Amino acid sequence: MNWINQIRTRIGRYMLKSAHKNGRSSNAIPHFDQIHEIGLIYFAGNKTNEENINRIAHYLREQGKKVWMMGYVDAPTLPHTKKFHISSEYFWKEKLTPFNLPDTTKIGNFLSHRFDLIMNLYFENELPLQAISTYAKSAYAMGAQMPEGLSYNDSIIDTGLNHDLQNLATQMIHYLKVINQK
Repeated sequence: MNWINQIRTRIGRYMLKSAHKNGRSSNAIPHFDQIHEIGLIYFAGNKTNEENINRIAHYLREQGKKVWMMGYVDAPTLPHTKKFHISSEYFWKEKLTPFNLPDTTKIGNFLSHRFDLIMNLYFENELPLQAISTYAKSAYAMGAQMPEGLSYNDSIIDTGLNHDLQNLATQMIHYLKVINQK
């Protein structure tokens, strides 16, 4: 990352923190059975991540959940291998402001939808991902612990050095199933 882009990212991070300085309000942890609509936010920069996210989404759909996915591609344009679907969207550098924040007017329906749960399934310290996580409307949000992460999650999962998306999603689902049991 060149120094101009680093400055832009720092300004963007400051703007995002200022706009959402209070972070998320603390919401009650829902039980897994009470969750109907889930948004998955992830880094779509490699095939392995995409495959893992699709497996996680498939599992959640088998559990009777409606799942929408939003992937970030760190490229100037959307690669031809990425296809939009009714429940799967992407955003890329062309959809960002000069300060590496997503331009909400250029992002699809994901940001206008209200979710019961947002699962931030990424370990990358990318400002565009953190911004989408901040902008998304949800009753509850979960994500991985990140050293320079912004306070946009209601719950943070510490996976230690194991940066595996399957493990992260499994832990999230496990906690939602055991907390607030009826």
